[in-house]
Amino acid sequence: MHIIKYIILAASTFFMGLAFTACEKEGPAEKAGKEMDEAMEQAERDYRDWRDRR
Repeated sequence: MHIIKYIILAASTFFMGLAFTACEKEGPAEKAGKEMDEAMEQAERDYRDWRDRR
């Protein structure tokens, strides 16, 4: 009985790992998040440049 539990646990772990590593394609939310991060970084650079010129 204990062997069956370990087999099920091992199989579940294997398939979950396989499922998570197979998702390499970016979705629209990830793309939007990256664009937002880039925009915020650019705004921070622009602010620092403006602040340093004062």
